Amino acid sequence: MTRALSIPDRFCRDVTRTIQAHDMFRTADAVLLAVSGGPDSMALVRVMMGLSTELGIRIGLAHLNHGLRNGDADLDQSFVQQFAETHGLPCFCETRDVAALAGHWKTSLEDAGRRARYDFFSRTAAANGYTCIATGHTRDDNAEQVLMALLRGSGPSGLVGIPAKRDDRVIRPLIDRSKKEILAFLDAVEQTFVTDDSNRDPAFLRNRIRHLLIPLLETEYNPGIKQGLNRLSRILGPEDHFLDEHARQAFDTCVEKKEAASIVLSLPGLEALHPALLPRVLRHAIVSVKSDLRRITHDHISAIRHLIAHAAPGKHIDLPDRIRIYKTRNRICVKKETMPLRQLGWMHKLSGLRPPKA
Repeated sequence: MTRALSIPDRFCRDVTRTIQAHDMFRTADAVLLAVSGGPDSMALVRVMMGLSTELGIRIGLAHLNHGLRNGDADLDQSFVQQFAETHGLPCFCETRDVAALAGHWKTSLEDAGRRARYDFFSRTAAANGYTCIATGHTRDDNAEQVLMALLRGSGPSGLVGIPAKRDDRVIRPLIDRSKKEILAFLDAVEQTFVTDDSNRDPAFLRNRIRHLLIPLLETEYNPGIKQGLNRLSRILGPEDHFLDEHARQAFDTCVEKKEAASIVLSLPGLEALHPALLPRVLRHAIVSVKSDLRRITHDHISAIRHLIAHAAPGKHIDLPDRIRIYKTRNRICVKKETMPLRQLGWMHKLSGLRPPKA
């Protein structure tokens, strides 16, 4: 008769399967664990501590103090530092004024916090020889992310949710585990954690989805809504990857000239693309000069498509972060200008200059 596995053993086995299924890291890798002190990140630390010898990896902890919550953030940092000291683990901490960053970047606290965290994790990993960064995202987090994307009207890339591995650098070993499993594991290993009251603040969309919308959907519409959202995510993931690979190939075919701050694309090449590929090719072009798609919306991509299909040569449209899209007779030029676009427009009018030739 097979002996039933204990909760910790079963949890570690299931996490190992996720790690192997997504080829998250290899023997001798150094893994930097993103640790807030909450239940998910503490489960991540404990399971990775248990697996480190078996998997042949070394681990370290990274904690970003967001400078919020009236001093509670300092208590969270102390909790993580004390845990690391008790267990002889390297621990890297940094404090950022996330509220000030949100104002500077003109974005939400959630987005500013996420950007600050990943910036800190990336810098810390690079400076200390860590090959990848592990976060404590769970199956519940993924379901919430997919539902949030659905409410915002995202396309397939948004509905993919939280990938198990991103850019071969950020990994999510707990992405197949539920919050219920995590709490049971922590209870079984007698691991304490800190709680963040802001995770219940209804001012944040994710909290309203987690504490209000999903319970309503479970009660009134579908008890398995989380499973359904995760299934949708798994189905769309490979399909999105397939389309993106084809879009990259199409993008390379359309490129006529590429510089650091501009890229020129063949207009006939763009016009010949399948409608499912054209938006992705345009996003690749924007990323090539802007480095990201932050503040670029579906409406912006639709405006570029209209420029391609209907505008006369010589027309242009403006995007956030000084990105201007020019149309000539046979080309589309995506350029990051060196001055504010409003100022650039006045200079063109005063000097009689025409947009640069693509």
